[in-house]
Amino acid sequence: MIKRRSLSVFIFLITITAGTPAADIFGFNAPPGGVYLNCSFEQNSEVKVDITVEHEGVGISSWFIAADEGASSSYEPRQLVSGGNTLNYQIYKSASPSTEIIKAPPEVLALSNVVTSADFSSAAATTETQTFSIYFYASSGQFIPAGTYTDTITLYLYEGDYSNAGTHVPVDSVSITVNGRMARLIDIYSIREPGIRFMDLTISQSNKLIATVNERSNSATGYTVSVTSYNLENDSGGATAPFFLHSSGTGSLGYSLTYDGTLVGGWSSGSAFITDSNATTLPEWLSKELRISYSGSPVLPAGDYEDILTLTISAK
Repeated sequence: MIKRRSLSVFIFLITITAGTPAADIFGFNAPPGGVYLNCSFEQNSEVKVDITVEHEGVGISSWFIAADEGASSSYEPRQLVSGGNTLNYQIYKSASPSTEIIKAPPEVLALSNVVTSADFSSAAATTETQTFSIYFYASSGQFIPAGTYTDTITLYLYEGDYSNAGTHVPVDSVSITVNGRMARLIDIYSIREPGIRFMDLTISQSNKLIATVNERSNSATGYTVSVTSYNLENDSGGATAPFFLHSSGTGSLGYSLTYDGTLVGGWSSGSAFITDSNATTLPEWLSKELRISYSGSPVLPAGDYEDILTLTISAK
């Protein structure tokens, strides 16, 4: 008997097609973390922030980067907030001095209000990137309580013509925390009255002006000013108030002070507080008069008498 074998042939049909095109890419990113403006009354502060835009695929005929007003009620100025206090700042298209304030729809936008270019208008087979800069700026001259002020703004990437609201298509966005660190400023200086270096201690004086003292502080916790008598601080004889001392130590004459119209008292270790404030001053300085009174004595030993007063301002 003859056995026959059959052979089945399976044919696999493999179809090879062109690769699926990669998805179009158009987006941006800003550096991670926040923006930190180191602010002070005397100096402007500016920080440049770089934004990188990525593109791949179909060309983008027009696009722009915008920034909203954050928590502020308007763009001019933008404001950082700390409690009930505010610090004015701005975001510019160009380095200061600048008037090119970056804004966002639905504001009517001019070229000075956005970041844009002719980049990305052609199709790109591979990812291309471009970096653009914006500038965060806080001006000097703002005398506000020291501390950290914050705001959060959102940057937007749009397709479309910035000047034609009907073409605006939001593509990407990123939020940035803006921190303004206002430096603490506490300062004091005095203007000495003429003639006080040489006073006749045999003749009584009542509320004689010896100096005009100027205080300034933006400490958020308040500040103090103290006065220290050199003689009282170094006294070992039990004195409780300041005094003039003879150059040889053989004679002395007590005196009293008033500051801003108030009698200086509460002396301890040669010092007394003359200002104790929980508030900030004005930037134009707070002026106060320092006056001296004493009863003249014709029986004092002849010679030179002296005391040294030191005023110290401190944050609480």
